[in-house]
Amino acid sequence: MKYPALLKRISHWILGDQDDTPLSPDRMRKEYLVQFLLVLLPIIVSTLSIDIFRGPDVFTVTRIGASLSLALCLILLKLNLYGAAIPVLFFGGTISVAAALIPSAIYEKTSGALMPLAALVFFAAIVLIGLYSDKLRCALGLLIIAITFDILELFFNSHLTPAVINARFGVVILHISALGVNTFLRHYFDRVNQIAEARRIMNRHLEKLIADTRQDGLDRLASLTHDLRSPITSIMGVQALLAATELTEEQKTYVDILSRSNKLMFDLVQSILEPEVQDDKTLERKVNLVHLVDRALGSYRILAQAKGLAVTVSIPENIPRPDMPKAEFIRIIENLMDNAIKYTNAGSITISARKKTENKKPFVVLTISDTGQGISAERLAEIKAGTISPDEQFTTSHGLGLSGAIEKISQAGGSLDITSSPGRGTTITLILPA
Repeated sequence: MKYPALLKRISHWILGDQDDTPLSPDRMRKEYLVQFLLVLLPIIVSTLSIDIFRGPDVFTVTRIGASLSLALCLILLKLNLYGAAIPVLFFGGTISVAAALIPSAIYEKTSGALMPLAALVFFAAIVLIGLYSDKLRCALGLLIIAITFDILELFFNSHLTPAVINARFGVVILHISALGVNTFLRHYFDRVNQIAEARRIMNRHLEKLIADTRQDGLDRLASLTHDLRSPITSIMGVQALLAATELTEEQKTYVDILSRSNKLMFDLVQSILEPEVQDDKTLERKVNLVHLVDRALGSYRILAQAKGLAVTVSIPENIPRPDMPKAEFIRIIENLMDNAIKYTNAGSITISARKKTENKKPFVVLTISDTGQGISAERLAEIKAGTISPDEQFTTSHGLGLSGAIEKISQAGGSLDITSSPGRGTTITLILPA
């Protein structure tokens, strides 16, 4: 049965927010009970208005008692007194019916009129309390009340006949059988709760096992990445040394092809070993900026060393990583380093970083400076406009390039600024949200 959304909101207000997902069996039973009571209470209260016009009768006592029991039960549930709310509901409801049972039997006009309702209420109370209480004494207490009033009703019944006596004993047997159903329900839902708890424990262990297995896989992957990158980086370093020697035009062509092939192989290995889908947000936030930069520089330190360039990294440990995909950021740094090494024949490359706050938002400012040949004003304008053409002097251009890096950084909510002049080197400043 589906209840309106309003009843669900009220039941959540009474019981409090549910932390576990999905709902536990115990929580589900409580929610259905509260929603049922919220429907039943106004119905019973509305019937009391009839008594105002026609006068009270024996059923008025039952309606008043049931209304008070329902209202008090909801209040106790709101106060998180579940152990008291259930007895109040069931004992209050049955006693309200029992209180009207004897007067009903005394008066000739109503003799026996309330007995069918009382028998049904007693039976339902004994059975249903097994859903909401695991205490056998609660069910026994209701059974004692039911049998006591079943017998008392016989003594006060003004139309006592053998058929009525047999019927009343049948009702007593019915109420005793209700205790058996109650016992079954208590054991059944106790087992359901045990299964639900075992499932929650199993899920916690499974989540831990998956996390441990995933971390082990990432550690193995990192080791494999290093093992594969090392020989490729060595080849790239030897190729750079070879390119710095006296070569014929034909040999330069071969070295150019080798350079492009090496870089393609390196990018391919990186794309296979570090796919974007492995960027776990929780794990990513544990990696700071200096670790990412150091990771990006791994394959370029040898290339810089082969050309006699000094690479200096000045990044404090407390600088957080930028708020963008890890693989994307590493690719940008690799391409910027590739450009810096390619256009710098002597001197050094310096990478530094600092934090800054703008409009109460944290940013990371990363600077890459080189002492290379610099960029002309015309070519710098082309880069910023995104209309740059390939450099004829270096046909090994690859990757994002400066214009591609600018686009990626802009998509991440940051900016890239280039300061350069021919013969004086280039300084690239990245500003990225942290």
